[in-house]
Amino acid sequence: MQGIVFNPHYMMYVDVASTEYFRAIGLPYPEALLQDGVDSFMVACNVNYRDAAKFDDEIDIAMRTEYFGTTSFRLAFAISRGANPLVDGTATYVTGDRETRAPQPLPARLVAAVEAFETTPPLRKPAP
Repeated sequence: MQGIVFNPHYMMYVDVASTEYFRAIGLPYPEALLQDGVDSFMVACNVNYRDAAKFDDEIDIAMRTEYFGTTSFRLAFAISRGANPLVDGTATYVTGDRETRAPQPLPARLVAAVEAFETTPPLRKPAP
């Protein structure tokens, strides 16, 4: 035992934080997306390990939407122990049909909720 958090566990923390983020913007997951006929599926993740959390550490997780595409959005996250950065990265999700997973446009409610919540607007995919 190394006495530190096993690296893959940080992604479970990010998953919980993304659920809480949706709740904070007023769109509880998964109900809110399902009302718009879509779900979200993680398609990419980038994780940078800076330091390790240890058993019984209290950690903070910050999350924001940093990018909107046509059918995708990217969440940026940072996990820290006090002022000590532990992990940061991004998780990209595609909105799609719950059964077929075929990509679907981002729901307007999602975009509006994020824009109302964030102090720094997400970047947007340039128009073709």
